[in-house]
Amino acid sequence: MTTLAITRRNRLIVSVSASTLALTLLLSPVGRSSVASTLEWFIQTVDAVTEFPCKIVTDIRHFSLDRLDPTCPQCF
Repeated sequence: MTTLAITRRNRLIVSVSASTLALTLLLSPVGRSSVASTLEWFIQTVDAVTEFPCKIVTDIRHFSLDRLDPTCPQCF
């Protein structure tokens, strides 16, 4: 067998295996819930990353130098 034939056969095996695994995940209730929870986690992560710069700017705006003043009684 040539190297090209082995490569094609390996690609076919990997493709069929990946397709079978994807179908099994989507058809079983446990697989669907795990895919859904993974997608939900991904969306929450993307939201957190996009909100992070806004949070930094908001925190900087509300930061007061009075917090650093040792004579300020409400800062302690």
